Amino acid sequence: MEATGKPSGAEITAGLKLCQLGQEVGVPTGARIVSQGEAPEFFYVIQSGRVRVFRETADRIQTDLTELGAGAYFGEVALVTGQLRSASVEALEATTLIKVSKEEFDRLLDQNPQLARHIIQQLASWLVAGDQRLETEVVHQVKLRQLSWFDYVLMLGLSLVLSLVVNIYNDNRIPLIHGWGDKNVIPEIGLDQALQMYQKNQAIFVDARKSAFFSQQHIKGASNLPTILFDLMFPMFQFTLTQTEGDKDKTLVVYGGTFSRRMDLDLARLLKHKGLEHVVVLKDYSGWPKVFPLREKAAATPGSLDLGLAGLLEWLPVSIFLLILIPPIRRSPYLSVVCRVLLAAIFISFALSKIMRPAVFALNVVDYNLTPAWGVNLWSLALPWAELVVGLFLLLGIRTRAAATLIGAMNVIFIVGLVNAILHNMPINCGCVGEVGEPVNWWKVMKNTGMLVMCIQIFLYDRFMVLDRGGFILRDRKI
Repeated sequence: MEATGKPSGAEITAGLKLCQLGQEVGVPTGARIVSQGEAPEFFYVIQSGRVRVFRETADRIQTDLTELGAGAYFGEVALVTGQLRSASVEALEATTLIKVSKEEFDRLLDQNPQLARHIIQQLASWLVAGDQRLETEVVHQVKLRQLSWFDYVLMLGLSLVLSLVVNIYNDNRIPLIHGWGDKNVIPEIGLDQALQMYQKNQAIFVDARKSAFFSQQHIKGASNLPTILFDLMFPMFQFTLTQTEGDKDKTLVVYGGTFSRRMDLDLARLLKHKGLEHVVVLKDYSGWPKVFPLREKAAATPGSLDLGLAGLLEWLPVSIFLLILIPPIRRSPYLSVVCRVLLAAIFISFALSKIMRPAVFALNVVDYNLTPAWGVNLWSLALPWAELVVGLFLLLGIRTRAAATLIGAMNVIFIVGLVNAILHNMPINCGCVGEVGEPVNWWKVMKNTGMLVMCIQIFLYDRFMVLDRGGFILRDRKI
């Protein structure tokens, strides 16, 4: 890099000789005097005005090194070493310079050892200052890249607090743990005993699942009474019981529950509440397809709902995934901004559609058959708020690396759920918005994989308009 400095008493004498040797030139404000990377030809002494010395990378990131005024000089390092210019110099105001050629500069050094010693001193001081500046920048960059538990506690804690507070005042609020403290204990029955009752026609089997699951596979002769449509379908179910001789006195065996036991236990409680006495649930909620005769047919594609702008935005990650394959674009901090805004728009949009109707989202969570009973409601309350909070953090550039890891974790969990649903041929929608969404398929997996890749890009290369522990960082920052 070019060494720069101000002359001492010895150099003032040298300056007189420069006036005899050199050539006086004037440069206007903003003019480039020396360009980084060019061959050295002249040594410059500033008579009046001010200049700035800076370095510039290939993608035009500028790092200011210093500003020089009247009496200072620059350009000596490249002439001494014979290397290309290591920095650029630009006039900050109208400036008058003495321009000395390399041959004249060599004669000047030979005739003025004091000036040579001063240049050496300036080079040494510049090296020390450069080391200190490098250390400061490295520390700064390390602080920016550090992840703290506080970042995650801040985002997840804020999401949890907001979800609990809003749930208290929400007309559609749900209990934190579904069925907690319910006094209506539902008796359970084993598979062997239930099979005997089935063979002897001593029980009526009622499937509590959604109609799409029931149509795909159910026990032969069973009735379907989905929990979510109970109030609508129960009158017809009750009429059927009263009209069929002997059915009203039979035991109602409710089955079809998932890992959360949400459907069968809820339906059994509702039937009890309607005054039906002989209601039991299958103890082994997942074992009935192995022992009972079944009626099966190919699963129909579930209905879908247009996701609007968010649904269209979901396709963009697939395009961005292709862009990330190009190395120069992959590392671009400007691409990180695009990824941040895009992910924020998608997750905020989906979050707002679920926040005020947690019970509906809870049923979508149950469909994936991955969440235990105690976790369904908590997950349904906290996840939409986490999507909203983390999306806002990404949009505003706050703790973006931590926010990207949380968004990425959400995508990994969702991808696991999607793949599990596809492999088990579950006739469900994604549950992204409201009651329905897009059908679960490999296209949905591809979209979320694209979002995951975007999170990785943000984690590695986001350095533009970021508010972090190191302060607010712009792309073109001064060091």
